[in-house]
Amino acid sequence: MSVDGVGDYEAEDIRAIVSRILKDLGDPEPPLNLAQVRTLLDLNVGYYSTANTTLLQDVAARMKVAGKQVLERPMLLVEAVMKVKLSALWVPDSKRILIDETVPKPKHRWIEGHEVGHSVIPWHREFLFGDNEFTLDPVCHAVVEAEANFAASQLLFLQKRFAAEARDSALEFNSVKAFAKRFGNTITTTFWRMIEDRDPDAPVFGMVTAHPRYPEIGSGDNGEPIRYFIRSRAFREKFGHITPEGAFALIERNATHKKTGPVFDAMEVLCNANGEACEFQLESFCNSHALLTFGMFVKLKPAFARI
Repeated sequence: MSVDGVGDYEAEDIRAIVSRILKDLGDPEPPLNLAQVRTLLDLNVGYYSTANTTLLQDVAARMKVAGKQVLERPMLLVEAVMKVKLSALWVPDSKRILIDETVPKPKHRWIEGHEVGHSVIPWHREFLFGDNEFTLDPVCHAVVEAEANFAASQLLFLQKRFAAEARDSALEFNSVKAFAKRFGNTITTTFWRMIEDRDPDAPVFGMVTAHPRYPEIGSGDNGEPIRYFIRSRAFREKFGHITPEGAFALIERNATHKKTGPVFDAMEVLCNANGEACEFQLESFCNSHALLTFGMFVKLKPAFARI
């Protein structure tokens, strides 16, 4: 896998698609103007409300693929949206992206990029929506969503442009905040790209979790404390045995009672696949919505402690 959940061939195809889009836009400077992307791809954006399902019913009634009606019962789409808590839909026949108007505005940019990803990846059209679990088994659904996320990251962070600039900056939260502003994206999505793209050959992991001292900050919809476990290519290869739970245990051990801003800066030791002790620098930052923590390889040690 090139990145978590995306195969090598699929990743190369997606990179080529995004590269062509950026070239057609004249290799733009950051931040990417999504309105220009929509114009180029002949897409439009609308908003729906789960409190007023008229728009969704209308979309479902007119929804066709290859000239065939998809849903005979439009309310099935509404029920799916309500049950799965979808934040957006891509409607292929009308080239329309629909976003749940209750989703906070800062998240709209990533959501739109994700749905653009669905729209430009040729093999996604057969699945109708990347976000419809009723047409996909769980494994297939996860792959399709990972591919759309990969396309969004390639697009919104201008492919190699972000990685090249990030390598000239230290892996720290001041850099994350600076690049979030420069590329026009959220701190969380920028943090994710810093982990995966800045230096894939460096063992680095990142976590988006609840705050161990204040579980109401950052817990997922199901109350679970771990939302995302992000790993660079080198970390996946050399520390693949480290579980999300094991990494979160380090956060629990070091977390202070600070609610926002820097929460802790610590050193921990992890064992790599060869049984060698490796020292990692951990830094954690709370943006009031979740706790963001990265662990960066520093050096080998003569002794180790397993987790």
